[in-house]
Amino acid sequence: MLITCLLFAILVILDQLLKWITQKQAFSDFVLIKFGDYKFITLDYKLNTGMAWSLLSDSTWLLVIISVVASILLGYLCIRNNWKNNKLRSLGITMAFAGCVGNLIDRVICITPLKEYRAGVVDMISFGPLNSISNLLFKSNFPIFNLADAFLVIGLILYIIYLLFFEGKNKNGKANNKK
Repeated sequence: MLITCLLFAILVILDQLLKWITQKQAFSDFVLIKFGDYKFITLDYKLNTGMAWSLLSDSTWLLVIISVVASILLGYLCIRNNWKNNKLRSLGITMAFAGCVGNLIDRVICITPLKEYRAGVVDMISFGPLNSISNLLFKSNFPIFNLADAFLVIGLILYIIYLLFFEGKNKNGKANNKK
């Protein structure tokens, strides 16, 4: 449980710190990593009142409710983490929980008197490879996202990998036969 709490706290703090710095600096096309002329990672400050691809824009209350429910579920799963036996599962759930809470913090700020400081979820990361793929397929850049989004997506991918390939196997790699 200690590992879960420490990792969760570090990830949420990193997310909120980067959001705060990005908001203060109002980054616009600030290249973090570049390979030749290729912009690999760029910071570009945007406020998003919705979720991915601006879905449910201006539905902050609905997104708060969804985020609270998801946070409760992921928090429950984190409590049941067993890092010793299920490192991949534990890492995935903890990352997803931190990502969910990171964006929940922004959404809660939007519905309180603090909304003058943050009127939406702060997005800032533009990832060159995703932009290249999106431009090939859809003729537009991939949406800008934040660390919380990345933690949530990567965490869920790790959890799905665990469920698909490792759930129900004992240390010898054989399926558990529960009777």
